Amino acid sequence: MTPATKRMLGYELLRGCIPLEAVDRALRHVHLDIVRRGLPQEWLSQWLWNAHWFPHLRWDAEIVSLLDHLPQELKEGQLCDPQILLQMPDEAEDVDLEPHLDQEPGWANGRRYRRIIGVALTRNDLRNGGLTVWPLDRGEPSPVELDPGDIVVMDPSLPHASGLNGTGQIRYAVYFRFLETE
Repeated sequence: MTPATKRMLGYELLRGCIPLEAVDRALRHVHLDIVRRGLPQEWLSQWLWNAHWFPHLRWDAEIVSLLDHLPQELKEGQLCDPQILLQMPDEAEDVDLEPHLDQEPGWANGRRYRRIIGVALTRNDLRNGGLTVWPLDRGEPSPVELDPGDIVVMDPSLPHASGLNGTGQIRYAVYFRFLETE
């Protein structure tokens, strides 16, 4: 993908950027937390509503170390709280996707996001509610398919959404957001 194409689309895919061993460490860490602590219904309800799963794990080494495998220029700026995202299977069969933009945290004092990076821990595709983007060139919305270890680097002004998970598996991803420096 050329730089001009990346600017027009608002995103770039980096295939196989994260070694599968690092992906497995992150998934194992989340699953071992379930074994040790369980998944009480009140946590599930809160996490589903906020789209932030396992907030107590987000700064753990197994999650943050995923960044070790990114090119240095993608890590420039101030790292915000990592977001562990799970998409459980959905009962609904159809939904109209509504794109959104990520909102900077209040403590950012007006600083804008520099970039958003999504790391696929499992397959992310249209069937399991994976990422759909509305390109900056006003093109038609399109699904972004990712395999474990792939990353998507998104312009913060890129409209995006997740759909319904029509499979029997949970979709996992971790999102990192970087703010402009002060």
